[in-house]
Amino acid sequence: TDLQTAINREFAKVKENLGNQEIAYLINEKEKHTSKYKVALTLLTNLMTSAYLTNPELWKVMVLKGVNISLEYGSVAESCLCYSNYGIILNSYFGDYHSAYQFGLLALKLTDKWEISGLKCKACSGFANTLSFWFKHIKESNVINHEGYGAALESGDLEYAGYLLHNTTINSLFQGKPIPEILTEIYRYLQFTQKTKNQLSTDTLIGIKNLIENWASKPENQERDYLIKEQINFDFDTDKEAEYLDSCQQHQNFHSLCIYLIYKSYLFYLYGNLDVALDSILSAKKYLGFITGALPTTEFNFYYSLILTTLYPNVSQVKQKEYWQQLEKNQQQMKVWADNCPENFEHKYLLIAAEIASISGQNSAAIDLYNQAIESASKNEFIQYEALGNELAVKCWLNQDKPKYAKIHLHDAYYGYQNWGANRKVKDLENQYPELQNLLTVKNHMIDPQTTAISSDTVSNSQSLDLATVIKASQAISSEIVLDKLLSKLMKILMENAGAEKGVLLLTTKGQLMNKAAATLDSEEVLVQETQINESEDLPLTVINYVERTRQDVVLSNAFAEDRFTTDPYVAKIKLKSVLCTPIINGGKLIGVLYLENNLTTGAFTPERLEILRLLSSQAAVSLENAMLYASVEHKIQERTQELNEKNIRLEQTLHELQRTQSQLIQSEKMSSLGQLVAGVAHEINNPVGFIYGNLSPANEYISDLLNLIDLYQEHYPEPVDEIQDEIEDIDLEFLIQDLQKVLNSIKVGAERIRDIVISLRNFSRLDEADMKPVNIHEGIDSTILILHTRIKEKSDKHEIEIVRKYGNLPQVICYVSQINQVFMNLLTNGIDALETLRDKQQEFDRQPTITISTEVTDSETVKIKIADNGSGISSQALSKIFDPFFTTKPVGVGTGLGLSISYSIVVEKHEGNLSCSSEVGKGTEFTIEIPIKPATGNYS
Repeated sequence: TDLQTAINREFAKVKENLGNQEIAYLINEKEKHTSKYKVALTLLTNLMTSAYLTNPELWKVMVLKGVNISLEYGSVAESCLCYSNYGIILNSYFGDYHSAYQFGLLALKLTDKWEISGLKCKACSGFANTLSFWFKHIKESNVINHEGYGAALESGDLEYAGYLLHNTTINSLFQGKPIPEILTEIYRYLQFTQKTKNQLSTDTLIGIKNLIENWASKPENQERDYLIKEQINFDFDTDKEAEYLDSCQQHQNFHSLCIYLIYKSYLFYLYGNLDVALDSILSAKKYLGFITGALPTTEFNFYYSLILTTLYPNVSQVKQKEYWQQLEKNQQQMKVWADNCPENFEHKYLLIAAEIASISGQNSAAIDLYNQAIESASKNEFIQYEALGNELAVKCWLNQDKPKYAKIHLHDAYYGYQNWGANRKVKDLENQYPELQNLLTVKNHMIDPQTTAISSDTVSNSQSLDLATVIKASQAISSEIVLDKLLSKLMKILMENAGAEKGVLLLTTKGQLMNKAAATLDSEEVLVQETQINESEDLPLTVINYVERTRQDVVLSNAFAEDRFTTDPYVAKIKLKSVLCTPIINGGKLIGVLYLENNLTTGAFTPERLEILRLLSSQAAVSLENAMLYASVEHKIQERTQELNEKNIRLEQTLHELQRTQSQLIQSEKMSSLGQLVAGVAHEINNPVGFIYGNLSPANEYISDLLNLIDLYQEHYPEPVDEIQDEIEDIDLEFLIQDLQKVLNSIKVGAERIRDIVISLRNFSRLDEADMKPVNIHEGIDSTILILHTRIKEKSDKHEIEIVRKYGNLPQVICYVSQINQVFMNLLTNGIDALETLRDKQQEFDRQPTITISTEVTDSETVKIKIADNGSGISSQALSKIFDPFFTTKPVGVGTGLGLSISYSIVVEKHEGNLSCSSEVGKGTEFTIEIPIKPATGNYS
């Protein structure tokens, strides 16, 4: 194809341009860019993400083209995205992982060099989610993702912020973080991506959310058939998975769809539904081009191999041969990955190798490989695959009829899935191995899902807390992201679980504690309001300051009776009884202080309640940190939105100013050219006309003398010879003598008319008068009418336009002569155009086409010039825009829409006057010009 040809050409050019240069040294290349190459790079980088998601072949061409520009003309900031994307091409299509990694590092260094956060977030996203994990543990990727997310927020790139969030979730799932933690992340991230209308990230997160919610849920029906057959529950718009898939297809979101199908295949593999698992992985295969270089491509390889090894014993020999070839191909690729980064891929390579050994009947080798895979997964903290390795080892031992060894692995698999948070898989294990129930002693040591004991120094082991309530409360806290709502919900939960009569939550703001929320037992409403702590007279400030300073709990059974804080004014004032004050800390950082009191009884806050509050406070610390970050993001979004709105307003104003300036420049240039042309024509005409007019008088005298001479000849020679007599008759001498004088008179009248026109043209152009000067307004109007005479006079198919002059007694007006003449020209031309229909001789009208011009002096030292026509008039809708640049009611090609805009600018801005228009449809239009007789500034000659 043409695209493939372009790819081959550009790739060859990259190799040529790169030559033997060290990749790391490209950062020191001197910039040789011209502006057009910078613009080209900017366009390429702006379109690169869209092309990656929709047209992988076009994406390759764009990346290679960007790399070639950067190599030829020197690296600039935008080059970073070209280099990081080129790294994806190198590892995905050519297997050159080391060069790819070097180009990714180069991209990051370029963003640090140029310090552009808008590009840094994109470079971080590319490096973390397509390059880093080939050599570094997946944990490193999320560290880079968090850095990129901060840069995205700083630059206002909310789209890439969403991409970084959904990739963080994919990495967390790959890493084997506990499913409840991942779900908490997803709920928070979804609020962001949905609010910012990021369809790609939202679809990706929703797909992962519903898959892992299936793992995390505890089905009411415990039967294995139900676990296998039950469809995944979707709750985003509908309750059917099919509609989610259709939505991805309709949005052409094949990136999210591919990721979803890959993880869906593993979900059904774990449940033993291999038909659905195989169908899902093969469906995902069709869309792999849309996730080129991304982490889920490695999961595709792994899950595909798991499914094939499980199906292998039960398919035909033809299928077995096909499966074996695919397994060898997958393992060959996985071995390359495992050699580059054993932390991420070694356990997967070993696990598939164990499965291949098992189906080959090499049980001893298989068990050894299972143990190696389990050890590798455990060492690198991939708990989900440690559990899977143990589960597959169980099957291997049972196939050899050795349940004693299977029990050990089953115990570890059970605990592994439980610690991962895959509750449904735990139940699936119980249902798979009913014959092992007597061996599954781990059940007797499981944590009871309803209650558990939490001991303290002062509480006996017999005392217990309602863990279900704590978990419910913790989930309620973690599910809220909006700060005010979180504070309200948090205070209600803490008050309820602590048995407090009154509670206040203080948060650290700019290094100082501030009252943020207060609640009392008497009121259902929580007061969420920020106030200074020193303004609070109803708090024991010494207690709160102590907790802030020492970061230690304070629990008082009877504050007024104990010695520690009896001097506090609030304690003494109300004889305070029970007090609990605890710091809220996250990552060693003080987030805030929780203060609770109960003045109804002493000893209200028992150690058990303190333990509950500690549990809840740890979750509250995380949620508060996230909510404050979210609030900060919201604030930044609002600020950025306001900035954008202000910039839009300024842009509109600038655009309007540019349009006005453009119209002025166009008209000014047009009138300047016209003026020069008119002046030149007038000069050229004036010379021969002057010659003609100047010779008329001598010619008249000479002809008079000749005629007198002829009269004398006729008087003295009344009888001429025949030849002369014949000539007299031929030329009709008598008529010639009579008509000759008329001809001379006509020539004189014509010459005088030409002279008047020339004077009018020169008066109109007035190129020599760029400054304000006193002028006769009527002369300017008359000159304009004279110039337009050919358009006004009667023609074969048009009636004449009657010009009615109602001139007042005007003084000389100080103005820019040529500009005012230009206004007269524009208004009179518009009037003539408006009367075109009335002038048609083929139709009959009840009125003569007329333009009325009236002038007068006003009491406010201004002159008014009114130019009215009795044409068809202007609609009110058009009238409101009549002075806008480029607005015209004339047909395309007839008017530019600049005349009235320029006229308005000349009258209003240049002369500090006023130009208005009134019109009535069917009756006509009147323009009124009002300008000062003398300008206010006095700057005139």
